[in-house]
Amino acid sequence: MTWFVIHTVLLLLAAFIIGCVLGCWLKGVFGAEATVDVPSMPKPAVQPVASPTSAPVVPAPANDIAAPVVEVPAVAAPTAELSGEKPTGLEAARGGKADNLKRIRGIGPANEKKLNALGIFHFDQIAAWGEAQAEWVNSFLAFPGRIEREDWINQAKALATGVETEFSKRVDKGEVESSL
Repeated sequence: MTWFVIHTVLLLLAAFIIGCVLGCWLKGVFGAEATVDVPSMPKPAVQPVASPTSAPVVPAPANDIAAPVVEVPAVAAPTAELSGEKPTGLEAARGGKADNLKRIRGIGPANEKKLNALGIFHFDQIAAWGEAQAEWVNSFLAFPGRIEREDWINQAKALATGVETEFSKRVDKGEVESSL
């Protein structure tokens, strides 16, 4: 049995070597093309965008001078791809002071920033959402069903009327690390 394995491996190795030699010879006979040294081209300044919400990169000018890559602030995902209805947002927080949306269970610093980018700054705005707006925001945040699961709208209704929730009390005491 051992002799058979060794014999097979040697035959395969010999066939491989003969194939390499034959391939090189055939390339020399039929495929001899002049090779041209091409100077290496600079890499383009445009980099692929990973997702619709990541910051796009502005391409560098088309000349020989290497321009710095300029990052543009992240923009919201295109509304055409999202299901539901985009909620109405504000230009800025009323009176220049936004509500602490992190007092709603399920909204941490990252989601609060995303909501603020949409013009959502106040509890009453979230409290006014219908099913279509909740569906759109779920799609935008890439957390399907999260708003319903964590009951954002009812929490926002309570907070908008001045009623504290158990979660908002814990946030106010600094007991919720993700809401700091």
